[in-house]
Amino acid sequence: MTALLLSAAAAQTPGAGYVGRPIYSEPRAGLQLPPGCAVEPAWRAKLGTSDLEVWLAACDGTVHAWLLRRSVLEVLAGNHARLRFQVLDERVWPGETAGDSASVQCSGRADGEAGFIVVGAKWRGVGKNNGELRLASATAAVRADRSALKFLDTPVSAVDCARFPAREAMMRRLQQETPGRGQ
Repeated sequence: MTALLLSAAAAQTPGAGYVGRPIYSEPRAGLQLPPGCAVEPAWRAKLGTSDLEVWLAACDGTVHAWLLRRSVLEVLAGNHARLRFQVLDERVWPGETAGDSASVQCSGRADGEAGFIVVGAKWRGVGKNNGELRLASATAAVRADRSALKFLDTPVSAVDCARFPAREAMMRRLQQETPGRGQ
């Protein structure tokens, strides 16, 4: 039991694997992620009107939470630009599943602010027609701190999460049909 608790705590410690690395987005080629990494649209969340984003990346079977700063390198047209995302902070959670047991579809209960991530999430269905899933429980939560530019641990009780699996699947299909769009 002690070993399990120690390994869970170690999994939540900040990592340095991708911190400082840039990720580029080209309108025609899409995101230029590190080899072995994938990020779906439902695994990304913008932090209000700032240039910060929170992503969950599945890299070789391990979930990485990234706090990134977005910058425009070149505007190509009214709705197309070359972007650069700089990884500012990272948490690594082996054994979690991006978009399911680890989710960015969360906000603060008190203020509705984005940038929260839960891990070890369990979901329960709400309503029969809309396919909404609400957070039933989680083992840990972090929030992106805008001033410190890093993740901070936060109580799970401070987080409100909702997922819509049908919408997530539709976004995944659209991304596969039109690579590079929506980046």
